[in-house]
Order: sequence, then structure tokens, then C-alpha cells
Amino acid sequence: MIRAFGLLLVFLLELAVLAVGVRWGWSLDAPTAVRLLAAVGVPLLLAGLWGVLGSPRARVPLRPPAKYAFQAGWFVLGGGMLALLGRPWLGLALVVVWVVVTIVLRRAGRPA
Repeated sequence: MIRAFGLLLVFLLELAVLAVGVRWGWSLDAPTAVRLLAAVGVPLLLAGLWGVLGSPRARVPLRPPAKYAFQAGWFVLGGGMLALLGRPWLGLALVVVWVVVTIVLRRAGRPA
């Protein structure tokens, strides 16, 4: 039960990073066309990277240390975008929740 909840939470955090990418792209100080392109392009780029490198069915399977580094970078990027949006504590919370859930999942024998 804890593993299922943890995996669900990690999935929701991954989606949150995509949503933050939309918001960050839209917040750029640029013409509307550029903002729209960024609001669509940033999450598409992130989703593509996740599909290729980070997902459980990644096209390029990474060894565990590299996969953990990629995932850490993913959530730190999400936290950084939140900080740039003026929400540094929310960005920190995103990263801390991911770290805690990842530790719990690894101790339960199911890495995220």
C-alpha cells in the first residue's frame, strides 16, 4: 500500500514539474507568441526527455546512478522554475517531498 501511494505521489510530482514548465514559459517577459511557444514547448521538451531517459519504460535505459541523477535534475529543475516564479519555498517543498518519497520507496524495495 505504501509503495502504491509513493509511486502515485512521484507520478503526480512529475506531472507537477510539467505544469510548472507551462507556467514558467507563460511568465516570460516576451511577446505573447514567444510566451505561448514557451508555454507549450517547455513541457513538451521535458516530457520528451522523461520518455527517453526517465520513465520506467525509457527508450534509453539508464543505469541506476544515472537514472537517479536524471530524476534529481528533473525535480531540481522544477523547483528552480518555481523559485523563478517567485515561489522558492514551494520549489524547495517539491524537491524535499520527492527526496522523502524516493527514500521511502527505496527502503520498501521499489525504487521510483
